[in-house]
Amino acid sequence: MLDYSQDGIFVRLYYPTNNNKTDSNNSNRWLSWIPDDNYIIGIAKVLMSFTFVIRLAFWWSSGVIPVIYGGRAKVDKKLKCIVLSHGLGGHRSLYSNTCCELASRGFLVVALEHRDGSACFSYYYKSKEDAQNRVRTEVEYEPFALGEKHHKQRKRQVDYRAKEDQNSSKMPALDPRYLKRMIYQLDAILPFKTGARSPDVAIVGRDCQADSILTTSLVLGQGVLLDPWMYPIKNDKLDEKLEQPMIFINTQTFHIASNTQAMSQFLTGSHRSMYTILHTTHESQTDTVLLVGYWLNWFMKKLEPSVGLKINNSLILEFLENYVGSPCDVADCKQYLEEQRVNLEVGLTKPWA
Repeated sequence: MLDYSQDGIFVRLYYPTNNNKTDSNNSNRWLSWIPDDNYIIGIAKVLMSFTFVIRLAFWWSSGVIPVIYGGRAKVDKKLKCIVLSHGLGGHRSLYSNTCCELASRGFLVVALEHRDGSACFSYYYKSKEDAQNRVRTEVEYEPFALGEKHHKQRKRQVDYRAKEDQNSSKMPALDPRYLKRMIYQLDAILPFKTGARSPDVAIVGRDCQADSILTTSLVLGQGVLLDPWMYPIKNDKLDEKLEQPMIFINTQTFHIASNTQAMSQFLTGSHRSMYTILHTTHESQTDTVLLVGYWLNWFMKKLEPSVGLKINNSLILEFLENYVGSPCDVADCKQYLEEQRVNLEVGLTKPWA
């Protein structure tokens, strides 16, 4: 967490470590997928459901992220940085499967939790005293505005998130000049003080957050867009301004005709690509399908959750190898994508409705 302000940055860092995978004590340091009960309440608000239903659903699952919290970073060379921006109603843990996969391949992943009202819940500290006493100022989920106000609401959030995305690439863990602005300092990230970040940065974003990725790509670099919802930037004409490489990775049931038309404006060359993962829904790119299963499109035949996520992650890694450079071999990802061609469509996604 950076700065005593709502305008500061709140992230979770995923990075490679030297910890022994077979150490039986590792599981004692795994993180809960739900940071605290406020996030349960927030998810219920997003889904317009009863809190006890959400609490029961996550109680039924294991609800942990199999990563070692506070493990000392392995920094043999400068790390390539991935900034990940969660979707509407998300939080900093929602894409831990993808974040862990990228970190295990040698990337430094900066998973943002946005404070623009798009997260299911977030918070910040107004002062050093508040931080020491754990007195949090809450940032709750902002429900949909109706009518003409809806576009203004989403556009405001996109612009806010674009600034967060840019600032997150300068986090103190990545740039020593910002270290003193950290609210809590961890010895685990001290290796980053040596300037462990490479200038190669890629931005990953989902649904309306993917729109902020398009805006941020003007400054930071390559873009990975997961199920982008183009509505908030419909008047920005970004397709005329962007030259960076991009990949669109879409699920089968999320996109309507107007959205696919808007996405098509960006498919302007060989450095731009689009894939549709068949037999998937909008939730297929998140951890929730692993925790509680599918909730959407009940009567549709769907991929096994782990298969859909592995296809998604393999596409990301293949793109990163081509345009950022991969710290390790991704031949297994390419082989897996070859095996799963029957579950992939290349080119403009077909509207579901």
